[in-house]
Amino acid sequence: MVNINHPRLNARIAHLRSVRAAVRAELDGRAARVAAVVAAHNRTGELASSLTVETDRTDSTVSISDPAILAINYGHQQGGRWVDGIHAIEAGL
Repeated sequence: MVNINHPRLNARIAHLRSVRAAVRAELDGRAARVAAVVAAHNRTGELASSLTVETDRTDSTVSISDPAILAINYGHQQGGRWVDGIHAIEAGL
């Protein structure tokens, strides 16, 4: 049995060009799904403009910074009736 016990093995693998490319490809797919859901919710355009995609050397993040994202995503009461959420966050999972 082989025992691989290198203290920085995770970091070495995470920085491989092929691994970084795979992470970026995964992010691009997830970001596209989130962007599609957000684009369909085009009441003011603020939600779409708050969508950002950040990539550093090994990690990538899709963020929505609109202050109302929780209500927009999960749903909320408006005028005494329930408004369903758009579930953009779940689209990226």
